[in-house]
Amino acid sequence: MTGLMKRQQIERSKRYQFLGVGIVGLGLAKLVSPFLGIIALGASGYLGYRWFQYRVKNGMRF
Repeated sequence: MTGLMKRQQIERSKRYQFLGVGIVGLGLAKLVSPFLGIIALGASGYLGYRWFQYRVKNGMRF
């Protein structure tokens, strides 16, 4: 795998983790418990920060 393809795969993985945890957090907050939803949304914020930092470090291509 070339370097660019590997970076795109890593970026995609980080993005989907961030979005997946965010969606689960919203579902938990709405359907189960606001407390659990807040914890999951906090984890989503952290993963979003890591994803954004990866994008900044490797050049933000859109």
